[in-house]
Amino acid sequence: MDWCRNLLATRNMDIPVSQIRLIFNKTIGRRDIINLTAGIPDFDTPDHIKRAAKRAIEEGFTRYTHNAGYIETREAVAEKLRRDNGIGANPETEIMMVAGGMGGLLLANMVLVNPGDEVIVPDPGFVSHPAHAAIAGAKSVPVRLRKENNFGLLARDVEAAVTRKTKLLILNSPNNPTGGITSDRETRKIVDLALQHDFYIVSDEAYEQFYYTDHKPLLPGSIEEARDHVVSIFSLSKTYAMTGWRIGAVVGPADIIRAMVKLQEHFIAMPTSISQKAAEAALTGPQDCVEMMRRSFRERRSLIVEGLQKIEGMEVAAPSGAFYVFPDVSAYGMRSYDLVMKMLNEIGVATVHGSAFGAGGEGFIRICYAVSKRRILRALKLMSDYLPQLLR
Repeated sequence: MDWCRNLLATRNMDIPVSQIRLIFNKTIGRRDIINLTAGIPDFDTPDHIKRAAKRAIEEGFTRYTHNAGYIETREAVAEKLRRDNGIGANPETEIMMVAGGMGGLLLANMVLVNPGDEVIVPDPGFVSHPAHAAIAGAKSVPVRLRKENNFGLLARDVEAAVTRKTKLLILNSPNNPTGGITSDRETRKIVDLALQHDFYIVSDEAYEQFYYTDHKPLLPGSIEEARDHVVSIFSLSKTYAMTGWRIGAVVGPADIIRAMVKLQEHFIAMPTSISQKAAEAALTGPQDCVEMMRRSFRERRSLIVEGLQKIEGMEVAAPSGAFYVFPDVSAYGMRSYDLVMKMLNEIGVATVHGSAFGAGGEGFIRICYAVSKRRILRALKLMSDYLPQLLR
């Protein structure tokens, strides 16, 4: 089959397969498995959003839109940014709609990064961050997130990774997979580094609404002096339980947005028109659904953390955000992948090995608690009966 392999563009060889999906795919069709892998909220998309989508179909919003998206949807994003994030942006020139946060992340890398540039990524971090850099021909430079710092990014570690080739830093706070939040103080320091060394920050805000701290974390895009150096990417997937709708938004400097819109024209033309109208309804409609989910996730977080802390060999602290917990499982004396596979095959509990998210994740596993309390309790019972035996 070497002749077939040679038909593929070489860029494909540098793109890793998502280890999350490899585990998730093993659970498909398995009713005997408690699936705690993929970050899919178990809530349904709120009714007012679904009604808006149905109405959009009936009213004929089924044709091409502007490559940046409907202006009404971008105006809704602008109002959301002002209301929730302290970010002022011109909906005509500084905001675009994209095919989910993933679409925005890829476009940002393709527009900002040249082959040979370096992209600083959190480690452990979301699996697609280094993949997007590789697609753009760049080198990923991992910066370790430390358990002793609750997995928040530290400016001193970023500074140590900066070279003359640094073009971009990915900031994901709250972080996937750890639930860690970068403190406001460190965020300001990181912004200062970007200004000093003239690199961009791409702020991945997929989990912006799911924080369990006393106040909403500072977004780099809200720092006025950093406006020319920050591209912020927002997703409706988690906030409004719209993972399958594939809709998000990007805000940034007008010249960068203009370049991203031009590239999007040749990639997908524009995000789905119906999803755009659904997003408009989500952003302008009642927000009590978001608060309800945040409250529910907070309760589930307490439930799973308290349960894990009672299991011999587990070491875990409550995450500050998102809906993942990232326990230290090194006491069991095996690779995180091996432990994940043993739990999957022997007790039917599916989690993700920490090494899937970078070398810094080895010794940990990611458990998603965006599932029902009943499933959390069942998984905890199975793990508490099984895992201590591995220490004997």
